[in-house]
Amino acid sequence: MKTNVIEKGQWARELEVEVEAVRIDRELDKALRKYQKRLELPGFRKGKVPFKMVKSRFGDSIRGEVLGDLLPALLEEATREAGLVPAAPPQISQLDHQPGGDLTFTAALDIWPEIDVEEYEGLDATRMVHEVGDEELDAQLDELLRRQATEQVVERPLAKGDALMADLQRLDDNGVPIIGDKYEERYFLIGDENVPSPEFEEALIGISAGEERKIRFSYREDLPNEELAGSTEHFEVTAREVRERTVPDLDDEFAKDVGEEFQTLDDLRQHISGQIQERWEYMAQQRLRNDLVSQLIEKNEFELPDSMVDNYLNSMKREQQAQDQAQGQAHDHDHDHDHDHDHDHDHDHDHDHDHDHDQDHDDHSDEERQQAVRRLKTFLLIEAVRKKAGVEVADEELDDFVSERAERAGFKVEDLKRSGKIDDLRRELEEKKVFDLLSENAKIKEEKV
Repeated sequence: MKTNVIEKGQWARELEVEVEAVRIDRELDKALRKYQKRLELPGFRKGKVPFKMVKSRFGDSIRGEVLGDLLPALLEEATREAGLVPAAPPQISQLDHQPGGDLTFTAALDIWPEIDVEEYEGLDATRMVHEVGDEELDAQLDELLRRQATEQVVERPLAKGDALMADLQRLDDNGVPIIGDKYEERYFLIGDENVPSPEFEEALIGISAGEERKIRFSYREDLPNEELAGSTEHFEVTAREVRERTVPDLDDEFAKDVGEEFQTLDDLRQHISGQIQERWEYMAQQRLRNDLVSQLIEKNEFELPDSMVDNYLNSMKREQQAQDQAQGQAHDHDHDHDHDHDHDHDHDHDHDHDHDHDQDHDDHSDEERQQAVRRLKTFLLIEAVRKKAGVEVADEELDDFVSERAERAGFKVEDLKRSGKIDDLRRELEEKKVFDLLSENAKIKEEKV
């Protein structure tokens, strides 16, 4: 194989490839001999047709199949020999092959950008500082108490603080049931501060098991779901059960019920305070990283090839579709609509994927493209800093990191190593060390939140 690279732009390349005839003929003969074993012609037993006759009669048609099967491997070999790393699968623009002759083809591709980062010291960033207050801690304890509450079916009208099991039938503006819009055995906690519709709850106060009520209500204007926010609904509600809730006392006995490791309420408070602090520290770390990345991108300008961005977006889209199919998450709008009535529900690099060349950047929104560009630039710049600063992960460091991760996840170290995720953990640790380096050399201001 002979290759020749022509530079067509900053990242654009044209790769000319010539493959010797002997190699193509060898692959063609191999395919013809497989076909010969299955071939039956008048006057010949199966598999006994002379090879010259098979080649003469069927060589041209099979040659096309052989080239089609061979080209991906030839293209991969050619890019490797030419020292090119494609940012997206190359496109063959010209191909020529005559029987018995050399195969020549030309492929257009964008190469994976190699960035020489220039400015990565003295970046501006913000570190959030938070102290856990009593009010924040009490709110978490109240939520824990609420989740630990017990319920008992009672024969009395519904009151604030109770739970209700009910069936709902959506009605049209005239009060006629809408076929297919019925939801059975829905659970509602009456009196929750974050209910989607206070009007819905107020209309149900006083209802008893077996009773039916037709109610109109509006959702809160500040709901995250903009489609529902402020909208009006009309339902017939049939009460199944009224349940009285008993919330436990906040004392040492409650702490012991939560977990064996807690002997006193103070133990539980300290544990929850630590959890809250960890969440804030995680958010602070993410904010700091986000600031550092923004500064890196701003101070080291470069353009990405469009094919690289398109390939990334299409890869993410296919992965999401595969996840949805695997999890069976084919929720339609009506199901999501129903879910919002449940007042007690719990309130970055891949260039090896096949590219769908029928899709182009018009298939993706501007916001999706901006996110993709940021993620790809982040990967490239962090890797560029790692190389320039000589950041490496020693085997001992990786072993300690793997042990820590295994302990946190409740796995055995050996099982985690056998899981095939060691390379991912190494990259994660490399990235952490790069961000530590950037932080140490950054101009960081603290912000109390």
